[in-house]
Amino acid sequence: MSFWRRLLNYAVPHHSNAYRPHLLRRGWLVFFLAMVLATEGFLVASLVARQSNGSFLANVIASQLITYTNDERLQNKVATLTENAQLDAAAQAKANDMAAKSYFSHTSPDGKQPWDFISASGYNYQYAGENLAVRFVDSQDVVNAWMASPTHRANIVKPVYRQIGIGIAEGIYKGSTATFVVQYFGTPAGSVLGAEVGPVGNPNGLFNTFTRQVSRLFSDPESSAGWVFGGVATLLILVIGLTFFFHIQIQASNLLLSGAVVAGIALFFLSFNGALLSAPNDQTASVVQVGSLTTVIDDMATSTP
Repeated sequence: MSFWRRLLNYAVPHHSNAYRPHLLRRGWLVFFLAMVLATEGFLVASLVARQSNGSFLANVIASQLITYTNDERLQNKVATLTENAQLDAAAQAKANDMAAKSYFSHTSPDGKQPWDFISASGYNYQYAGENLAVRFVDSQDVVNAWMASPTHRANIVKPVYRQIGIGIAEGIYKGSTATFVVQYFGTPAGSVLGAEVGPVGNPNGLFNTFTRQVSRLFSDPESSAGWVFGGVATLLILVIGLTFFFHIQIQASNLLLSGAVVAGIALFFLSFNGALLSAPNDQTASVVQVGSLTTVIDDMATSTP
């Protein structure tokens, strides 16, 4: 049997499958339901494990922040950034400082500016910038929030930057445990601008995008769960729609109802998890509790220390 014939039998109602797509039959619906329940169980277990370790927000990972930031630069046709150990050290020092002193600001309580942390690491910059975030659950959510803010986005896609450093620290913010995230951008002093900065191509763009998504499925439980729930619900809704409308005078009501129940369960978990992970609790300020230097960045970016 050809591939297309098999696909027809599984997804599209027609005379060969008695107008009952295989994907709506008991075996497949049990498989989809088991997949949904197992995924939810895995997600809950991973969240409980992280919380029991005293770090519910520990899924904010430096390497992922760099990857997602570079993804945004590629989409905006800007050269990607390379990780720099000195910028990492500066960002970690700033994150540790915020966590230890329970503040969230570009300026520390004792008056230290971002450039003080960068210079103290030994990084001699021509251009530099800082993005901050606090109380986030997922690395992608941090970058998404930054990209949704014009000032943060300007930092992420600024062509003159060459290098990046990330710092992450656990501490107390406004009375509750929180993860502080610091993102530093820099261009070393004496760099010749234009040689490596500007629109770039991505020769393996599709493959790289696919591999990054696969990697994220394994590293981010929330992302994995969302893909599973959304995929199952979308597939079943599509097949249910075809079954109902394709030959409307023949209605396999038992299949339609069973398929709708499984799709509904997947959608419920998708909605429930989204609400749970963005619920007020310690996450109220997630999207708004971000900061990037605006005028200060522009002023300081043109000067050297």
